[in-house]
Amino acid sequence: MIEQVKLIPVKTGDGSGTLYNPVAGEHYHSTNGALTESVHVFIQAGMLYQLHRENRLRILEVGLGTGLNALLTLSECRNRDLTVDYTAIEPFPLGKELIAELNYCSLPGLSELSREFAAIHNAASGKTETISKDFSFTAIRKTLDNFLRDTDNRYNLIYFDAFSPQVAPDLWTPEVFQALRRHMPTGATLVTYSAKGLVRRAMQAAGMQVERLPGPPGKREMLRATAILK
Repeated sequence: MIEQVKLIPVKTGDGSGTLYNPVAGEHYHSTNGALTESVHVFIQAGMLYQLHRENRLRILEVGLGTGLNALLTLSECRNRDLTVDYTAIEPFPLGKELIAELNYCSLPGLSELSREFAAIHNAASGKTETISKDFSFTAIRKTLDNFLRDTDNRYNLIYFDAFSPQVAPDLWTPEVFQALRRHMPTGATLVTYSAKGLVRRAMQAAGMQVERLPGPPGKREMLRATAILK
């Protein structure tokens, strides 16, 4: 359903753009600020937090969507001289016209990454692309369950940015988080914008220690989970 809907570009509260799915009744990012939300949840609470533990990140993103999280991660990778291996699952990739209309590379600090951002969205499924000397990217055009069943890769940071539990409840089940946990070494981190109790309990049942953190503008809380020894 999601990939067949006519998505509507929307400007959010911080001036950055997102997309609205009129059938699902949901935006891809917070209307209070797409950029602000991505930085708060995935970069600050996820990437920069995990850098205190290790300086080579193997990131799995569940829901590439517009590519904003990947672009911001690439920017941090360049600014901090890090090595990042980034895998993104997106079974329903967006059209180039929509991506261009969002114009993310006009945002502060991202203007020099337009070539790399295009390469992220043009990446062939299942093939690892060298986006820059310290940032490799693998696009996965499969559903999450199919990917997790087919791979034995392990990730020390997961951006869980799927559609909400109300829209895509099958992506937020205990079984999904148990499958993800099998691909997380002890100490690996998962971050998500959702703070629902059912999500927190599913993570805990999968062998993760879960923290409630302050959310981005317009949202009281978010979750960060760490893989622990069972």
